[in-house]
Amino acid sequence: MKKNLAIVVAAVALSGCATFGQLEDGLNALVGRHEKEAFSALGYPNSKQEFSGDTVYYWGESRNSAVFMPQTATTTGYVGRTPVFGTTTSSQLVPVSYNCTIKLVVGEDKVIKDWEFSGNLAGCEPYIKRVKSYTKGGQS
Repeated sequence: MKKNLAIVVAAVALSGCATFGQLEDGLNALVGRHEKEAFSALGYPNSKQEFSGDTVYYWGESRNSAVFMPQTATTTGYVGRTPVFGTTTSSQLVPVSYNCTIKLVVGEDKVIKDWEFSGNLAGCEPYIKRVKSYTKGGQS
């Protein structure tokens, strides 16, 4: 539980104002456009595959890091017959993983037909920033 909370806290802290909605908006803006628009928005893909005349382009980001998370412990005991309580706080280094995969499906006519993404907010943040910048530039 604490590890999951730490990952969520780290993701929120590192992602700033980026949201999955912004990524969805940016990818939706690319649908119906030439594949070169995706390269302008996202950079060149990491790989591609061919399926029945369609091309699927893949962008991916994966990295590991560690963040310090505060850990609080409560201590109880007795001094004679009097109960005593105390808390201590320390920081623990918690590993976190950042990942994101974006897939764009392009038809034979080189027009973007569909998209899909998976990952976490901190992993997708670089792509969110790119599509936000691209759509703000008047391209959509």
